[in-house]
Amino acid sequence: MGQRTDTRDRIIRASLQAMREQGYGATSISDIVNASGAPRGSVTFHFRGGKDEMAREVITLRTAQVLERLDATAADSDSAADFLTACVDAVAAEFADSRFTAGCPVVPISIERSARSSELRDAGKDFFRAWRGSVARHLAAHGIDGPRADRVATLAVSAIEGALVIGRTERTVDALLAVREELRLLVL
Repeated sequence: MGQRTDTRDRIIRASLQAMREQGYGATSISDIVNASGAPRGSVTFHFRGGKDEMAREVITLRTAQVLERLDATAADSDSAADFLTACVDAVAAEFADSRFTAGCPVVPISIERSARSSELRDAGKDFFRAWRGSVARHLAAHGIDGPRADRVATLAVSAIEGALVIGRTERTVDALLAVREELRLLVL
């Protein structure tokens, strides 16, 4: 693997954004080249494994982003209900700011590549486990029983992902706001 550089990071960030907006299959190497400003040769140099290697790096970056946001949100929350509300509000705000185009990049990568790439299937599995695990830990820290915190975390992640799909088709955050209110009621 090539040396980690600013160019490599730019390519990963451009790939993440493109895959959030277009999915894995609809994102071309040309899209990534144009968005990153990197020469095509740099893309092939830094990602000898092609688009699947980029997708793996996208999942790694998105995992770090989500976990960082969850930790910051938990630090600012006084209760499990406040934590879940703030989590969904952050997703809804970012989604609305993108004009309802930037969803989770891991979903399309997982749907489109899991059957053909055990590496991407494992990366997707690790992402969802880390997300659910972090939510569950923060819920438990706010007094929710451990096994119930795990179940609520699974429900929250599933509901947020589903609401993003609905939101993309309806071009609203209404489904996310409904999820927020119901999740809040679960932990009051």
